[in-house]
Amino acid sequence: MNQTFKVIPPTTKVFCHERGEGWTLTGITDINEQTSVMFNGTRYTIPARVIVEELLPNFEKQIQKD
Repeated sequence: MNQTFKVIPPTTKVFCHERGEGWTLTGITDINEQTSVMFNGTRYTIPARVIVEELLPNFEKQIQKD
């Protein structure tokens, strides 16, 4: 798979249907790394692929609704 990866900086907002709105605590520099995300005061370690492919698009959809 040949894809260009855009670096995601810390404090990027994301949205999870189960946990609500959150933000990245660490930047993402590789699609295959683990990344810390904060939801409602709880820190979670989530694969960067999930953030890039699911949580970031979910956040974009949420702000388009508003």
